[in-house]
Amino acid sequence: MKKIILMRHAKSNWVDHERTEHKRTLNARGRKDAPVIAKEILTRGDIPDLILVSDSQRTRETWDLIKPLFPNAKTQFTNDLYLASSGTIVKLISMIDPIIDVVLILAHNPGITEAFYTIANVRIDNVPTAGVGCISLHSDNFQNTGISETSLDYFIYPKML
Repeated sequence: MKKIILMRHAKSNWVDHERTEHKRTLNARGRKDAPVIAKEILTRGDIPDLILVSDSQRTRETWDLIKPLFPNAKTQFTNDLYLASSGTIVKLISMIDPIIDVVLILAHNPGITEAFYTIANVRIDNVPTAGVGCISLHSDNFQNTGISETSLDYFIYPKML
């Protein structure tokens, strides 16, 4: 069985209008929420072997805040996840080496929200900032993402905690 953790970046700063969309930073709430969510992932026993991160500033900052809890996870930054569709997210997951058991995807809406439906047929109206869900893929290979049976293990976000 493989695990897919889908996470939206933490709350970003909309005040600095001189920054481009890609370079928006986190605000104070985002900096507070990201490690809280990472601790919750850890308490549930889902420790990523691999973290795929959008290369935007807000996802990088979110990653900086969660990486101390997952020190052994290999990390890859990719522009492919910047505002990626659910189809792109599924394609990236399906290319993950089968030696990996748990992957965490750190990206953006609407792709993250839509990926829950594409991968696990779970309808979520909107994944809030720093929201995270874990899907069990009942397969020994990520190539079967979107095909194999799945189950939603949990879906959480900061205001729930």
